Amino acid sequence: FVIFILMQMQDLRNRLVRLAGSQDLQRTTAAIDDAGQRLSRLFLTQLGLNAGFGLVIGTGLWLIGVPSAALWGMLACVLRFVPYIGAAISAILPLILAAAVGPDWTLVLWTAALFLVVEPLVGHVLEPILFSHGTGLSPVAVIASATFWTWLWGPIGLILATPLTICVVVLGRYVDRLK
Repeated sequence: FVIFILMQMQDLRNRLVRLAGSQDLQRTTAAIDDAGQRLSRLFLTQLGLNAGFGLVIGTGLWLIGVPSAALWGMLACVLRFVPYIGAAISAILPLILAAAVGPDWTLVLWTAALFLVVEPLVGHVLEPILFSHGTGLSPVAVIASATFWTWLWGPIGLILATPLTICVVVLGRYVDRLK
């Protein structure tokens, strides 16, 4: 879907301009550019945050003594792109490996503690703060939008909550009737 959108970007932009109305072409293109910039900042912030999460997890697993820590750090980085459950899924294999190689439960407990401390810190503290600065939404708006869109559309709404809210904010800024 993303590849299709990128291949048809110019055509989709022209259709949006026609849909919004060509009476005020400058305002319409400014709204589209604003939405594009905000969404790019959101996705770049998410990439940086997930890379940092993977680095912290990989380093922590290495310090704890779990084999192939760099692999688990990269897996944590990639799986964290799956909202809200990706980090939990990325913890499963390192926990199993820690249970298999550890002489007692100490390695498993340290591995579990690492994920139980880092993920809530990143997901509930850093992510709303960083997303709010990059998108123009307050941290409370990021959390409220996740709640609203999840209630409205379920898991799909949860995944699309922040991008949809950014688009609504841009519409509110550029469409007089929605201010």
